[in-house]
Amino acid sequence: MVFLCLEPGTRPKSITIMKLFILFLLMLPFTVFAQDENHATQKDSVLTLSPVVIKGYESGRSLLETPVAIGLVTGKDMQRYSNVSLLPSVNTLSGVRMEERSPGSYRLNIRGSLLRSPFGVRNIKVYWNDMPFTDAGGNTYLNLVDPNTVSAIEVLKGPGGSLYGANTGGVVVMHTDELSILPTDNSAKDNRFRVQLNAGSYNTFGEQAQWKYRDNKFTSSFTQSHLQSDGYRDNSELRRDVVQLNGNTRLSQKDKLEMLLMYADIYYQTPGGLTLAQMEQNPRQARAIAVSQKAAIYNKTFFSGLSNTHVFNKYWTNVTSLSYSHTGFKNPFITNYEKRNENNVSIRSKFVYDVKYGQNDFKLIGGLEWQYGEAAIDNYGNKEGVPDTVQAKDRLWVRQWFPFVQAEWQLSKRLLIQAGASTNSYVYHYKRLTGIDDEKKKKKFDQQFLPRIALLYPFTNTFSGYVSVSKGFSPATLAEIRSSDGNVNTELQPEFGWNYEAGVHVESANNRFEADAALYYFKLEQAIVRRLDSNGAEYFVNAGGTDQKGLELKAAFNAINKPSAVISHLRIWSSYTYNNFKFTDYVVGSSDFSGNELTGVPKSVSVSGVDLTTSWGISLFTSINFTSKIPLNDANDEYAKSYTLLMAKISWRKPLGARTAIEVFAGSDNLLNEKYSLGNDINAFGKRYYNPAAVNNYFGGLSFAF
Repeated sequence: MVFLCLEPGTRPKSITIMKLFILFLLMLPFTVFAQDENHATQKDSVLTLSPVVIKGYESGRSLLETPVAIGLVTGKDMQRYSNVSLLPSVNTLSGVRMEERSPGSYRLNIRGSLLRSPFGVRNIKVYWNDMPFTDAGGNTYLNLVDPNTVSAIEVLKGPGGSLYGANTGGVVVMHTDELSILPTDNSAKDNRFRVQLNAGSYNTFGEQAQWKYRDNKFTSSFTQSHLQSDGYRDNSELRRDVVQLNGNTRLSQKDKLEMLLMYADIYYQTPGGLTLAQMEQNPRQARAIAVSQKAAIYNKTFFSGLSNTHVFNKYWTNVTSLSYSHTGFKNPFITNYEKRNENNVSIRSKFVYDVKYGQNDFKLIGGLEWQYGEAAIDNYGNKEGVPDTVQAKDRLWVRQWFPFVQAEWQLSKRLLIQAGASTNSYVYHYKRLTGIDDEKKKKKFDQQFLPRIALLYPFTNTFSGYVSVSKGFSPATLAEIRSSDGNVNTELQPEFGWNYEAGVHVESANNRFEADAALYYFKLEQAIVRRLDSNGAEYFVNAGGTDQKGLELKAAFNAINKPSAVISHLRIWSSYTYNNFKFTDYVVGSSDFSGNELTGVPKSVSVSGVDLTTSWGISLFTSINFTSKIPLNDANDEYAKSYTLLMAKISWRKPLGARTAIEVFAGSDNLLNEKYSLGNDINAFGKRYYNPAAVNNYFGGLSFAF
């Protein structure tokens, strides 16, 4: 393979070779088809709409029977894009927005929670199967996740505190692959391997190797992956290495144990935000001081988890999980050099009672989640990427726990009632080692009672409606309490608010069509907002409240589903988000921002696409994303312009036997050559809001499974 940099106006020979390589990938399927016109047709399920079992809120039901707004990303959805990032597939979901300020620097929001996200994920609770992936301090390093190790993602939109603890935006549940199903044949034993290579613009290169093993008592998946890129902008290199082991074993007839071990090593440079004039002059430039100070992120994280499912009898089940993570974090920044060492422990245990009384079903879930974290955070002067004199050294400890309970009644196979609640306790301690006062101090927030009630009524076998009311709560994370400016802000108060929602689910009898709509009103108090000082260091303030009214729509139509036809599958899909978000009671000094649009949130986003598969093994995926203008500061006097992104990918899959197949793919992002910023630095000092994203760029690769 050829891995070359595409840079408009320079290195024309490299550009020519890369384009020829992409052209070769595009033509290869047709060449092979001409040579093997009569090969046996294989059924391709990429585009088939089939009922999906929702696991969030302990549902275990189809989407049509679930009283919540859910965004679902499956492995089939991820096939539309280059598989080096979760971002493009997650951004097809209504009400969900993932941003990338530079390669590896991701932010995720559900229903407008970008106010708090300098990096990582805040205000959202993330789980990996039943294991909390969000740490005790409230932060989630989502950029460590290799998309190839995730089979599906459930996004539960709206506050999920009744069952999942501290969050106001929603809950994300990542699922591993189908290895949780153990074979019953005592002689069953299976080994499968898969290798993949990726290439792309800006010297992007990736490789992945995976080994899956299965016998009658144990299944496992071992994955190793590497990704590197020079990045579109100066000082935006990325390198990510991940090793992950997933295992599943039957300890007895009543016990099944799952395990997850992951080690991730990620490094990415941070080019810094530009002003509008700088972006228009040269969008590929970085801030000069970011280059001279070698601004970057180094993150080495080990995550481990065990989860045991014990079946007492046909009514009672218990699932208990234990996880531990360690993060070594370094951030040479413009003003300082920060080092962090973080350790986190989580325990979650739940009991499920499930019984049927005639035509009525009843399920009761109760349990406890407990998390503890400690962090050593040291700041030094930064002398061209080398730590210098000590500025501050702090130690922080955080503990949060919450008991939870939920009851679910299915009355005569018609009305479904879900009612649950939790009470959340959050406390942290901090100690400054470099000051005169080195006494350990304590900050405890008032306990929060977080209820949720939801009703669903199936009007027909293909149409259901639901309503729900829920409360969310989200205290400041450790990274916000002790922000990069080195100050410990004990004045930050938790966010909290009530969400009122109504929605419908539609699904045709033959599963060819499905649609969802959700209308909600979320009233948030004490919203936490990110700000930057003159040196670019971040700090956080409570910004009064917000009124968030939104509409979310999605639909998918399987127009053709005939595996034996030349065009075997044709799927048309679309999602739409409308955000009417306003600040309320937000006064800073002499400035009154009440009534202004919520910073960083576009008014509307629509994403649509067409997926096509032929009996020849050729698939074509296209999608278009329109995002409206985005307010860049609380004053609403500067907006990022709207943009439209067009993507296309073509792939060819050739079975070479019962267990062996080869796949070749190629594609392009931003075909319309839009000049835009995929992640903005909101409220940035000096109006350095913009982090320009790549213009038209290419990717390609091949995989071999056996």
